[in-house]
Amino acid sequence: MRIPKTTLPGSCALLLLMGLAACSGPIETRSGIAGAPVAAATAVALVPLPESASAESLAARTAVAEALGRRGYRLADDAPLRIDVALAERAAGTDVRALAGPALSPAKRQRLLQDCHDRTHRLTLAAYDPARPGVTRVWAEEHHCNGTLAASLPALADHAVAALTAATPERMTLRAGRD
Repeated sequence: MRIPKTTLPGSCALLLLMGLAACSGPIETRSGIAGAPVAAATAVALVPLPESASAESLAARTAVAEALGRRGYRLADDAPLRIDVALAERAAGTDVRALAGPALSPAKRQRLLQDCHDRTHRLTLAAYDPARPGVTRVWAEEHHCNGTLAASLPALADHAVAALTAATPERMTLRAGRD
């Protein structure tokens, strides 16, 4: 079958747009809190990482420290409130659940015409005072096909730190970037 020349440019443009849509577009950043909110301007100490920590863990800790400063928190090594930073990456088709409970981090289905498998980038902060009971956990996560964990870190840190003062347990925002 022969394709008339008049439809060829339109077909190429459509294919190009579909290809670009598979790699870029809106990125959903989900974040949430479990526990009591932590007021801005509070003095906090980041829990030190072990010497064997990965470069990604060090970058996550740095991104969190910068986000805390931007949001008005004061970093002080002797602060009673400690914040532990955890970073994870996994296949997005796998969800994380509590025993017999709802998904804490739901799985994502692959989009139509997507040529690679999504990964979930998740940053979790645990804020606690060793002298008092209770832990506040906040998290932020995104799904990416081609985006890197390093590129996600600034947005994840900003959303996780913003969740420290959240009035609602969970929220979702959109941003532009490489999916």
